[in-house]
Amino acid sequence: MARFELPVQEGELHLSRTHPAVEALANHVLNAALDPVLTGPARRSGIIRTAAVARRTTLLLRHRFHIVTRVGDEERQLLAEDAQLVAFAGSPQNPEWLPAEAAARLPDAEPEGNVNPDQARDFLQRVIDGIALLQPRLVQFAEERGRELLEAHGRVRQASRARGVKHRIEAQDEPDVLGVFVYLPKAV
Repeated sequence: MARFELPVQEGELHLSRTHPAVEALANHVLNAALDPVLTGPARRSGIIRTAAVARRTTLLLRHRFHIVTRVGDEERQLLAEDAQLVAFAGSPQNPEWLPAEAAARLPDAEPEGNVNPDQARDFLQRVIDGIALLQPRLVQFAEERGRELLEAHGRVRQASRARGVKHRIEAQDEPDVLGVFVYLPKAV
């Protein structure tokens, strides 16, 4: 027998958030959700109806960069990962990209209606099928984020008074789409 809350009786196991079994389960769910081959218990897509939008979609991106530090003739690479919410209204064929502040508000949108499962699959499939059309802009987001990251890294290094050190940033591959979440206007 196991319990998630204290107190536990003799013979009962307390499963706290730091218990190895809980940690292993959380790691499995997360890794399965991010593995393109596995069909894990956590999904990277969803669809809701909400009054928070007048039209559609958001994507979560993970960027991978190498920050290359050069001192004299020696170069070192640091791996940096970054997640960024980006959103667009409309279809992948004609996206209207939203400001970062608007994208950041979408995860807090309250669901206000049901979506038929077939309709949900259709809307999600349209976005998935249109990812190639979105890639040029997603790459631009990654480049912009890379410059911001490099500037922040440079400020930290400047504050530490490091001299003779040069930095550059290199994006690693195209941005990963970690999730597709479609927000539909509330049905009237």
